[in-house]
Amino acid sequence: MRYSGLVFALLLQQIAIIGVASSAVSAPVPASPAPSQDSQGNPVVQLFGYVKDSLVRTVTGAKEMWGNHGRCKEIRSKQKDYREKLKSQWELQEKNLSQKEMRARLAAVNGGITYDEFMFLAKGKEDRSKLMNLVFLMWGAPRVLPYALMLYPNILPSPFAPLPDASGKETKLEKISRQRSHAVMTTLLELENSARQVPYLSKLNIFGKKAQERRMNSVDNLGRSLAEVLSTPAATGGTGAELLLDRLDGLLYKKGDEGFTRAEKRFIGVPGAIIVGLMNSINGPGFFNGVMPNFMRRGTVFAHVQKVTEADNFLVNEKVDLGILSTSQLLEACNDRMIGGCGRSDEELRQDLSDWLDLAVAKPTARTEQSGEEFNGNLARAALMGFYSLEAVRDPRCSSYLPRCLFQGQLVDSSPPTVEKTKKR
Repeated sequence: MRYSGLVFALLLQQIAIIGVASSAVSAPVPASPAPSQDSQGNPVVQLFGYVKDSLVRTVTGAKEMWGNHGRCKEIRSKQKDYREKLKSQWELQEKNLSQKEMRARLAAVNGGITYDEFMFLAKGKEDRSKLMNLVFLMWGAPRVLPYALMLYPNILPSPFAPLPDASGKETKLEKISRQRSHAVMTTLLELENSARQVPYLSKLNIFGKKAQERRMNSVDNLGRSLAEVLSTPAATGGTGAELLLDRLDGLLYKKGDEGFTRAEKRFIGVPGAIIVGLMNSINGPGFFNGVMPNFMRRGTVFAHVQKVTEADNFLVNEKVDLGILSTSQLLEACNDRMIGGCGRSDEELRQDLSDWLDLAVAKPTARTEQSGEEFNGNLARAALMGFYSLEAVRDPRCSSYLPRCLFQGQLVDSSPPTVEKTKKR
């Protein structure tokens, strides 16, 4: 009892610290009454307001996490009941099915719940993972925690996440569109440099010149293939995405006896510029993105792709009607897949999401069942995320206007200017 009470007290202390730290890095909560000039300049009043807001956010966040935990338990119980019904049905219909095969088939079943409940489970799983990481960081490196919260606020669970910017300069969608546009432009520049410029550390390795030359040629071929897709007329939306996957067909499919290695499924061999660009598009720019080792960046991208894969399989296997998804659900689903941006209608988002599911799940499944090949869905989804990020940047509704102005004027009128010749007198 003594140890359990101590653990509970430590958890409460950790939650309190999380609430205080998150309110320190977030925007201030707007109060209804306007404060007077004396209270704005009084440090005692400001300190009291800071402590009060921190405590309120801590209590509110703790209650929300506990409530989310209860709802997750209810959803999992519905899944369990659904699997038990399927198990009884399969035992009667397929008597030759072994227990190992039965467990494998049941583990792949996510039915019995709605799409909203499935995404709530995924959100709860992500929040619990972030909370455990925070507990480990507090226990192992407590002095690093304030800097981690300041430089990487996404480390917090959603109930304790920083409040959105209240300046009113841009909405959340506009901010995401601007950040992803900058990430795309930076990635294209870095990709071109990787094919032309030898890294400084590689120059020190006198025995690796041929291997470095092969890597540079591979990056150059990838860049030229991407340029051909982008310059193809009418290669937009699902048509352009399908054209890109056709160019990568040799990397996405292998015969069943060969198969993909663990390294190939975890993006080892993908150029570092693309990994950094995907990570910046997923989490937004941050200090840690520049100093993080490449294997951690690949892990971040891999975890996000796995999350999208599970959602894709649920939408297809459970035959979810995309027409019943609300605007917020469409925005969230498309945002996870780098689809769309500002000003997109629900019909456009549904069409792009339908094209994604067709290219990432439906067509590969039909081909692998017929030919016996293995499909690298992780690489395909990473390629689709990159294409739809490029597509969003070229959209005139993109909130990042300066990069778009580089080519928008040329697209409106591509004819060269005419110069009148003066007659000689």
